[in-house]
Amino acid sequence: MSDTIGPVVRALDILRAMNHRPQSTLLSLHDATGLPKSTLHRLLATLRREGYVRIDVVRGRYSLTAKVRELSEGYTEQEGVVDIAAPVLRTITRNTGLPLAVGVLEQGRIVVRYSSMPYSPIGSEHSTIGHAHDLLRSGMGQAFLAWCSETQRTRLMQRLLLDASGTDGGAALAGQLRDAMMATRARGYGFRPADGRGGSATLALPVVMDGDVVVVLSLTTFGALLVRDGLEECLAVLRGCRDELIECLAAQAGPAQDTPDSVPRNVEL
Repeated sequence: MSDTIGPVVRALDILRAMNHRPQSTLLSLHDATGLPKSTLHRLLATLRREGYVRIDVVRGRYSLTAKVRELSEGYTEQEGVVDIAAPVLRTITRNTGLPLAVGVLEQGRIVVRYSSMPYSPIGSEHSTIGHAHDLLRSGMGQAFLAWCSETQRTRLMQRLLLDASGTDGGAALAGQLRDAMMATRARGYGFRPADGRGGSATLALPVVMDGDVVVVLSLTTFGALLVRDGLEECLAVLRGCRDELIECLAAQAGPAQDTPDSVPRNVEL
């Protein structure tokens, strides 16, 4: 690796490591990246000068700044919805303690673009940002597949079946996708059950605009809580989150553009 490329790769390694925790030390970054502390110190100083990293001098802890958002992908309509959703999710999580997330469709999977898990006392990890979920087994994927437009669904199923071609599972996968879609629509929400005792489970609902699912909202908590009254309580929180986001989107769009009628509140069948 050349001297010109190496520092760039190492700086990106540092940013990725810092993205997984609210604050980092030289020791934690050394453990996460394997870089010598002298190299870390030098690159962190550069990132500080460029405005991507700040330091708490007294405690010796580093954290990312808002400027790292400039390094993200090109801005899209979905990213705009995520930006609007983020403060809504944070407020609801602070009020209820329940971790929420918003995901978008990327290359046949639902990728989490924002998570309020850092603000929840029962979060299973610091953040789920960047986690990618398939359309069959994840709650977010089920919600997207069940309520997306026919055009979206046809293209997605074509892609998934194409990926499965060359195996004996193509026909079985088509049946599984249809069964999952019908079960999700009958249930009224996407659902990923807990994997074992004490595991987490996820509920998910789509946000629909002009007949297309633009983002998916999810709520993740202990599976044991998602029974009877606990399930209804969590669903009420998730539905309230969806409704508040729809109001924010409608207010931003203005009367001449999308209205609440084009962003259905109630997608349950």
